[in-house]
Amino acid sequence: MLSLCLIALQNPEDESRFEKFYNMYYDTIYYFAKEHLKTKEAAEDCAQEVLIHFAKNFHKITQDIESKQFRNYVIVVSKGIAVDMYRKERRHLNNVVDADLTEFFNVCEEEEFDSCDMMLLTDAINALPEKNKLVFYLKYIYGMSAIEISNSINMTEPMVRKRCMQSMQFVKKYVKGAESDE
Repeated sequence: MLSLCLIALQNPEDESRFEKFYNMYYDTIYYFAKEHLKTKEAAEDCAQEVLIHFAKNFHKITQDIESKQFRNYVIVVSKGIAVDMYRKERRHLNNVVDADLTEFFNVCEEEEFDSCDMMLLTDAINALPEKNKLVFYLKYIYGMSAIEISNSINMTEPMVRKRCMQSMQFVKKYVKGAESDE
């Protein structure tokens, strides 16, 4: 990660000073990222983003990087970027739940859904518990793998598979039950 940051420096003469900055503040930056984000990977991405931000603007920093005032500035920037990343992640997950169900027919390989009414399918999915609903959307509408889903919603892979299976069974029963009532 340090090498990426060194490439982003505007002034090559700042390399040794930036290395000192990196060694002093990486743990602090990572700590605040981890505090606001759920996964280790997200915190590492955030820390990298913060460090690249500082590298791009390091030529503008004239104050002593060891001062308490500068440390507080690093903390504020770290928190700000972490909160922005958290909000983007939340917005993305909220948009996933509001996805267009017409894509379901293109992705779903289950023949039972080829002839079902869109409203009935919508009702079945809306009747799912929230955790199952999110997993259902990610798996069957967005075509994500169990590993991708587990990484994105901070759930174990076996639990993702279990919820996928439970969700599909529930939706099938719901649709069959509604069709038999007609």
